Amino acid sequence: MPYAVSMRMGLAAGMSYQTTEGWETADVIRTLGGARPALLLADIAGTMERTARKWMTAFCEDDEQTVGVLVCVERVEALTEAIQITATATLCAVDGRRYAFTISAVNERGELLATGTHDRRLILRRRFIG
Repeated sequence: MPYAVSMRMGLAAGMSYQTTEGWETADVIRTLGGARPALLLADIAGTMERTARKWMTAFCEDDEQTVGVLVCVERVEALTEAIQITATATLCAVDGRRYAFTISAVNERGELLATGTHDRRLILRRRFIG
């Protein structure tokens, strides 16, 4: 049975939102077997997904939240090092409770790290509690 959601107005296709995470908070720098620090694609993708989630959370009503249902990320050919990751989520489409984004991430020098797509679905928390 379908249920009604009432996300606040204000999100529209074409709008973008951006966040920056440093390695201290995003834990994006790892040491692999004692080697030099390495940037993992999973960390970049996490920053990109969190950017869309943080943005959408500002538009949720009291009983609403969003969940990620798809993340598809491709790193650039030669992944550069990063101390900070700035991710951008651009809303492409809204289809009922599903929100589709293009996402990208750059390092502190503005060098592209990864691009992709991300879908989130708006849910009612009470439907998933006890």
